[in-house]
Amino acid sequence: MSHLSTRVSARRLVDAVQKLERTLSSAGLPRWMARLPVCCLGWYYCRMLDEKIARITRIAGKFDRWGPAVRAVSPVAQEKLEMLDLDHSMRTDIEFTKTTMMDLRSYGEDIGRMFEQLGYHSAGLKRRQAAFLAILDASCASASRMQEALTRHDNAVLARLQAEADAASAQAARA
Repeated sequence: MSHLSTRVSARRLVDAVQKLERTLSSAGLPRWMARLPVCCLGWYYCRMLDEKIARITRIAGKFDRWGPAVRAVSPVAQEKLEMLDLDHSMRTDIEFTKTTMMDLRSYGEDIGRMFEQLGYHSAGLKRRQAAFLAILDASCASASRMQEALTRHDNAVLARLQAEADAASAQAARA
């Protein structure tokens, strides 16, 4: 997601909605009716946030379950030398997910500013935006803990492999 294109799109939407509001107002509609497009946009965004909150909550739940699972499996995996992420693909995937979530966070903040520019104030929208930002932050923190668990596990397994290699070298040198 490009921040510039998001801001340009939000600016265009603000301009279009403000123009529509002015047109409706100049057509003689009462102010509350002229504001209906803004209210509809706010309602639509609230629904969209509800869906995104549910989706990000599921992702956060997966990270919350996987992190402890990695830590619990880690001692057994060290014994069996399993689950090494030598190419860092798991950590890279998690980092990509975190980056995407931070882009969503920035997008959400931009949309919040857009509604402020429109003069639209809604307690429901503010609650949803706060929940959305909080779940994104929590999910990113959980993803970081997962990455740290993977790194600790890999370091422990690699240290064990190094110790075994050193012991084999020492034994070969004595022979």
